[in-house]
Amino acid sequence: MKKTWVYGAATLILLGAVTTACGSKEEVISSTGAGPKVATVAGAQAESSVKTVTSNAKPAIDAQVSKVDGRNVTITYQTTNFQLSSESMDKANVQGQGHLHLYVDGKQKAMIGKTGPLTLNNLAAGKHEIRLELQQNDHKDLNVEKILNIEVK
Repeated sequence: MKKTWVYGAATLILLGAVTTACGSKEEVISSTGAGPKVATVAGAQAESSVKTVTSNAKPAIDAQVSKVDGRNVTITYQTTNFQLSSESMDKANVQGQGHLHLYVDGKQKAMIGKTGPLTLNNLAAGKHEIRLELQQNDHKDLNVEKILNIEVK
């Protein structure tokens, strides 16, 4: 009886840690798209595009709004000295490799392991802050981000 209780408690603790570390796996953008609650994110179709990979060079990200179509906003982005990899999420860190966390108005909406473009669908009218952050495979923040301020009419 005690053994079952201990295994059950350990499973709940592990499940809680996994789902709160960076968000659930449901938030991961795949090539078919994913739909977070507030804004639907589609895209991330192309393979990783890295300008330069130099050992020990600081990673960087560049992003821009490429299209605003009503309540849908398309963003293109690319990394330098950093390879995006959805297959390596939650695995051991590899220097120069990881993924992005996407935030809309301060709330995490997705984890992205491929380059875009990506489209945020059905954003509410008004001003929004879109933030892309580079993360290591184990979700540790690299303190490298790009912030885009947009207005949806």
